[in-house]
Amino acid sequence: MDKILAYTRSNQRSWDEIAPARPTQSAAFFLDGGTTLEEFEPGLLPDVTGKRMLHLACANGNDSVSWAFLGASVTGVDHSHVGIEAARALARETGADARFVVADMYELPPELRNFDVVYASWGVVCWLPDLDRWAATVRERLRPGGTFLLCEHHPVWEVLGVRTGGVEVTVDYFGRGNPTRQTYDQAKRPAGSTPETSFDAFVWPVSDVVMSLARAGLHVEEFFEAPVAEMYEGLGDAATRVPAIYVVKARRPQPPGPGPRAGRTDLGLAIS
Repeated sequence: MDKILAYTRSNQRSWDEIAPARPTQSAAFFLDGGTTLEEFEPGLLPDVTGKRMLHLACANGNDSVSWAFLGASVTGVDHSHVGIEAARALARETGADARFVVADMYELPPELRNFDVVYASWGVVCWLPDLDRWAATVRERLRPGGTFLLCEHHPVWEVLGVRTGGVEVTVDYFGRGNPTRQTYDQAKRPAGSTPETSFDAFVWPVSDVVMSLARAGLHVEEFFEAPVAEMYEGLGDAATRVPAIYVVKARRPQPPGPGPRAGRTDLGLAIS
């Protein structure tokens, strides 16, 4: 087993441990029109009706089902067996056009490809020990012309801890492939975990994320950062002056079309 998969396998065991403490929303919640997507997310993909979506790190399926109720045909992937079983139950109870697969993001089944949209959100990048390998996987699974959407916690939020009397830099913003055990701030750890739950997490500068997608051959079409004051509880007004989230939307380019046939002009007349 290579080093990358050793990290993801170790984390997978911990995600299975905490999955029961991360319940899905009820079927009634979705059937009554509820959604777990952030308010701005549907506007980033304004028409998903009939689109095939691959949701990476889908956890217990809440967001996957939310996209399905907006019209997408969703395939969710996660390495937690417990989380996927909960997602499958939710899809059955709601009748959502969503199916769920247990798989590591670095070892996706070969049949999962040619998707119109690949989506990942809110706590994905910090579990990636290798950005370039992940970005290449995203590109491989998109059809030409398909869209990748990432909505993510900002690494500045992962790094800064609000303490009495100020802010503390708790880990290295430029840590990249060096894992942190995330023992510095329970607010930065997965819901349902305890200080004793073992996780290897990674802090990647936003520039590294964007450039990994560019190196994979994706064209970045939208990128923005934004504050979310409640994510910096205790920071007061200053919480609106530091980034808490970021969004990247990128597209796999279409292959170039055939050029004009030799021996013809733009008017379609043969040239002697």
